[in-house]
Amino acid sequence: MKTFLLALLLGTGVLFSQCAKTSEPAPKVNYDQKSAEIVQAVSPAVVGDWTLRRVHITAQPYNVGQRELRIVRDTVFENFATLSIQQAPSGRSIPDPRYAKFTGFLHYRTKTYPIQFELSASPQRLFHDEGPQAVFLFEYNFPVGSHLTEPEEQLLQYLGLIGENFSLEIVPGQPLAMTWHGLNRGIDKVELVR
Repeated sequence: MKTFLLALLLGTGVLFSQCAKTSEPAPKVNYDQKSAEIVQAVSPAVVGDWTLRRVHITAQPYNVGQRELRIVRDTVFENFATLSIQQAPSGRSIPDPRYAKFTGFLHYRTKTYPIQFELSASPQRLFHDEGPQAVFLFEYNFPVGSHLTEPEEQLLQYLGLIGENFSLEIVPGQPLAMTWHGLNRGIDKVELVR
C-alpha cells in the first residue's frame, strides 16, 4: 500500500510539474517592418539598364492576345528588348517604405515607351522567407489620353509583357541578373541581365 501511495504521489507531482511549465509564445512578427526591409533591400539592385535576354512564353489556347499574335506553342524570344529603370518619387504625401516606385523606358525595336511599376514584398518572402522578393504590375506610363496606340505597343500588351503582374527575384551576390515570373498571362519568365 505504501508503494502504491508513493507511486501515486510521484505521478501526481510529475503531472502538476508539467502543468507549471509554460512554453514561450513565438515572437510576434511586424509584417509592415519586414515588408519595408524586403523592398528596401532589393530596390537598389533594380535600378539600371537591363536587357530582356530571354522572354519565355507558355502557349495558352484561350489567350486572346496570343491568338492575335499566332502563338500556338511555347516560345522563347532572345534579346527581346532593353529596359532603363530609375527610382521615382513615391507620389504619396508621406512616403511608405513598404513600396518602391520605378519609372523608365522600354526600348523595343526602333520604339521607346515610358514604363512604370511599384514593388511590394512578395507574400511568399514575407510569410515563409522563401521565393521571390517582390511583386509588381508592369505598365506603360503615358499621360492619360495622350496618344494613339501603335502596333508595337499593342504587340507588347498582347504578348503579356505590358499590363502583367510579375514576381521579381534577384539572387544575393548576383546583382547583374534579375528574373521576373509572370503571374497571370502567357509570360512564364523573363531573364534580365545588365
